[in-house]
Amino acid sequence: MHRRAMIAGASAFLALPGCGFLADDESGTHGDEIENYERGTLEVVVDGEPIDLSADRFQAEHADEYSIDFHFHEFDDYWYMEGDRVTFAGGIDRLPHFAYEETVRGHVVTADGTTYDEADEGTAIEFEANGEPVDPTEYDVRDGDELRVEIETDG
Repeated sequence: MHRRAMIAGASAFLALPGCGFLADDESGTHGDEIENYERGTLEVVVDGEPIDLSADRFQAEHADEYSIDFHFHEFDDYWYMEGDRVTFAGGIDRLPHFAYEETVRGHVVTADGTTYDEADEGTAIEFEANGEPVDPTEYDVRDGDELRVEIETDG
């Protein structure tokens, strides 16, 4: 389920549905927490090159659609989970320009417009949480998790 971002008015106040921050000033630093949330880090690496997840197209403030359940903000490098708890796979699937699917032959990840399928010869996809391999469909994301998706291809 995706939700549309709504940006409200003045530069001193950032209002996205469910997001609980007030900006301290125009520098983008944030102060008072309004609502509960969980956050952590995510790294997506394709053939040794990390995808720049701080790019505007991935941020809730700039995306046409995003999910409050798992998203990024432009003011830092964390993922945020402010709605329902998600699995690692569910989190990936909720990000703009990403998708996750599990088939009988393995994981399929679309990362920034390119689809990687484990069923393709020479393609491997690994998921880690806090440095340990995990099944992304079984692993529930928690506050402070350091998540990593590593995709290797022969190409």
